[in-house]
Amino acid sequence: MIDRYALSPMKELWTKEAGYARWLEVELAALAAMEELGEVPAGTLAAVKAAVSIDLPRIEGIEQQIGHDLLAFVRSLEEQAGKPGRFLHRGLTSSDVKDTALSLQMRDGLGILLDAAGRLSDALLARARAHQDLVVVGRTHGMHAEPTTLGLKFFLWHEEIARDAARLERAKETISVGKLSGPVGTYSGVSWEVEKLACQSLGLEPVHAANQILQRDRHAEVMAAIAITGATLEKIALEIRHLSRTEVGEVEEPSPEGSSSMPHKRNPIRSERICGLARLLRGNLQAALENVALWHERDMSHSSVERVIFPDSFLVLHYALATTADLAGGLVVHPDRIAANLTLTQGAIYSQALLLLLVEHGMARAEAHEAVRAASRTASAEGMPLLDALRQVPKVARILKGASVDETALLEGLRSTSRRIIAGPSRS
Repeated sequence: MIDRYALSPMKELWTKEAGYARWLEVELAALAAMEELGEVPAGTLAAVKAAVSIDLPRIEGIEQQIGHDLLAFVRSLEEQAGKPGRFLHRGLTSSDVKDTALSLQMRDGLGILLDAAGRLSDALLARARAHQDLVVVGRTHGMHAEPTTLGLKFFLWHEEIARDAARLERAKETISVGKLSGPVGTYSGVSWEVEKLACQSLGLEPVHAANQILQRDRHAEVMAAIAITGATLEKIALEIRHLSRTEVGEVEEPSPEGSSSMPHKRNPIRSERICGLARLLRGNLQAALENVALWHERDMSHSSVERVIFPDSFLVLHYALATTADLAGGLVVHPDRIAANLTLTQGAIYSQALLLLLVEHGMARAEAHEAVRAASRTASAEGMPLLDALRQVPKVARILKGASVDETALLEGLRSTSRRIIAGPSRS
């Protein structure tokens, strides 16, 4: 991922050096387990640990010669360790080290994402409470519907982020596994006990069964949780973009960007960026799903793909979560435009209340619905309040003469409902 969208601490997690550090962590965990079980001479682990370090230029030099990154890594360690280094990688295959280390990276990366999701959730809940009484026009199909509150918009996003976090947490559990069972997963050169002890020291669970690799449905599940979370962030950003339009003007980003040619512009650039980055996450999920089906015990078709999609997806989602939290916390709200937009339809947004009023006073629902619908068209065409248009219908006028819609009571009821929903699940 380009540095523009790479934030700490996620970007440090996916460097080449960090990857090699985890390879070394796995190799040393396996060596420690073998020594504990008496499979290698006592003191081997201490001698190796004291001698080895990540020598990136040497690893890359060896790799250029032999064309195998893991083998180059092991040979570099063995050169440094001397005679005790011969026990490194004993009975293991490359994927034992790479896949177990990748699990460590993905587990830690998911922890970072969960922290970022928590900060976003807190920001959304704070805004929901702050605006729980601010009535705004609701829109369905992009058209004015009934009133809602801005607080409920924020709270809906808060609830969805909570579900995203639960999915990320489940994915973290799914990927927190290791595999040290040797070529094609048959333990031909390494024992079950080594795998168990090594995984335990790494904070991973040994998988019950594997072939040459950890099965990629696990990785696809992680990518699915990431992509779905990205879709939620796109949903939030898209709403901010719509509400920021010149014709609407109800909110705007904390620092909207201008234009090189049109000085008046205040563009929702960060919201647009989030929407664009969410597309990358969905595309990367497709690639992860393609990686599930491999030839026999494994092939290499997944490897080149994963070198791109895993770091990029973790970095993109981390950036998008942090950016959305900034937007949510600093979003500028324009109550005057909100109030003006509520009056644009001159009362048509209360059509359901008028419909129910007519039904309660004896009119058949179908007849009442048609009367309000027709009056709404007349009101819109002639620029008059809906109530005035309804009073042109004699039968409706007689009902309205003896009854009225209390707009103040309707809005206070809406605010009360908003407060109760945001306060928690209890509806009593």
